[in-house]
Amino acid sequence: MGDLALKLERYRYNLIASMGWVIFGSIFSIAVMVLSALILLKFDYAVLVVIPAGIISLILFHRVKKLVSPIDSWWKWVWIPLFIPFIIFYSVIPQFLNFSDLQMGAYYSTAWYPSLGVAFVIIGLSIERKDDMLVTKTMLPAGIAVILTTIPLAMLCTHVRNYIDITAMGLIAASMMLTIYISCGLYSFFRGYKVLFNGK
Repeated sequence: MGDLALKLERYRYNLIASMGWVIFGSIFSIAVMVLSALILLKFDYAVLVVIPAGIISLILFHRVKKLVSPIDSWWKWVWIPLFIPFIIFYSVIPQFLNFSDLQMGAYYSTAWYPSLGVAFVIIGLSIERKDDMLVTKTMLPAGIAVILTTIPLAMLCTHVRNYIDITAMGLIAASMMLTIYISCGLYSFFRGYKVLFNGK
């Protein structure tokens, strides 16, 4: 009974972790849709929509983690690797880009995507690998997938011709993000069940 209780607790932990991918993917998808609409309306500070999305995701992350266990000394610092890439991509890198106004618009509407990729890689290599309760470590492969798919996205962004193209770039990034998030969530869910209850 004790072994079964331990397996159920660990499965609950991994189940909530897998659901997290879908939850956070939904939040950022909403943010991207709002961002895209504001870009079409030519709102000057549309990119600021990303900030509340990140803050809401971080708050929900801590709430979700507390459902299964207290936030340990590593996960409570997850906001550092999560936000630093965003600061770099939105505040530092643009100073070195020689883009047209439309190209910069495309950059700002999609820079959140590689920012997430870099954040996931850092979290996967540092915080997540220390979490022994997790059966599958999905942050690192998710980050690598995001970074690799950023390459064709960046190539498309250099060929924008109008604000509709800029909006399309953001929607493409959102669709790729959701694909990666859902894949990680489903893999974590099925793999966690198989390992914990079938021993494979």
